[in-house]
Amino acid sequence: MLGEKNTALIVTSRSEVRAQELAKELRNQRPGTVVSGVRLDLSSPDFSDDLKSLRPDIVVHTAGPFQGQDYRVAKACVDLGSHYIDLADGRDFVQGFDTLHEQARRHDVLLVSGASTLPGLSSAVIDLLRDRFESILDIEISIAPAHQTPRGTGTIAAVLSYCGKPFDVLVNGDWVTMHGWQNMRTQQYPGLGARLSGACDVPDLGLLPTYVAGLRTVTFHASLEAKWEQVALWAMAWATRAGLVKEWRGFIPAFRWISDRLIGWGSDAGGMRITLSGTGTDRTPKTATWYLTARQNHGPEIPCSPALILARKLVAGEISVRGAYPCLGMFTMAEFDAEVSALDIHWNIDETA
Repeated sequence: MLGEKNTALIVTSRSEVRAQELAKELRNQRPGTVVSGVRLDLSSPDFSDDLKSLRPDIVVHTAGPFQGQDYRVAKACVDLGSHYIDLADGRDFVQGFDTLHEQARRHDVLLVSGASTLPGLSSAVIDLLRDRFESILDIEISIAPAHQTPRGTGTIAAVLSYCGKPFDVLVNGDWVTMHGWQNMRTQQYPGLGARLSGACDVPDLGLLPTYVAGLRTVTFHASLEAKWEQVALWAMAWATRAGLVKEWRGFIPAFRWISDRLIGWGSDAGGMRITLSGTGTDRTPKTATWYLTARQNHGPEIPCSPALILARKLVAGEISVRGAYPCLGMFTMAEFDAEVSALDIHWNIDETA
């Protein structure tokens, strides 16, 4: 939102010093922009009053992990009459978000959850490819982060939150149980090669069967660049399933320490792929795969892009809908391309009949 006309940006953190340092960095990047940094702690009993004192028009909630988090930020936004956007990747969090719908409509605000890679970008890709099919039967999604991607505490907590935990996945028309970081398979990414991957619990698994009529399979896997990390998570998942370790979150500081020291042992390139299979418009079997490649460690910019797109559209008055929604079909791939045009992020489509 830097440089947007008639806007002022407020960055927040539990540490006022860190918030002000980031604000200063952003002002230096874009001289003349209005950016300030303040302390704000969503766990504080005074959070709602503290947020209200800032008088925001739009709140972008990025403080994960969202797994197990409640809706206090969104509810505070409703009470103060602010629009709300989050980058949530927690399946239960995003799927249950519509419980705020009527309240948001009454207060004439828009609340959007999952304005991130999933389901924001993934649904935009599906919408791009949808017209090439008479019917879509199967969707396979995978993400391959670059090894040099910084891993904050929130990211590590999210990764470990579903390690070995069961979740439901639609496969061949039936709901089956998978476990986090298992169901190991190999994924191919153009320019990145083959990577091992494990199943993860994400919002798309619950949302897409309703978003795409007739869908019989939807899966998601994450492919880490370092094979030993993938195998380690697979083994940790077995430890959870065997009852040896109930919860891995207590190990977050140790994993953060290890991650920080090994971050240079890999590349700055990551990717994403979404494969749709079904029947083409000519009524013959059809498969279309969308591939994205991000280099120069620009991959971490992707999860932020959907939220920025929606915030810009709200500022411009281009979104009139009100209520609480998951981020499904709320922007186009053309809008995504414009948002990331200055980054080393490129995609293409491979089709087979």
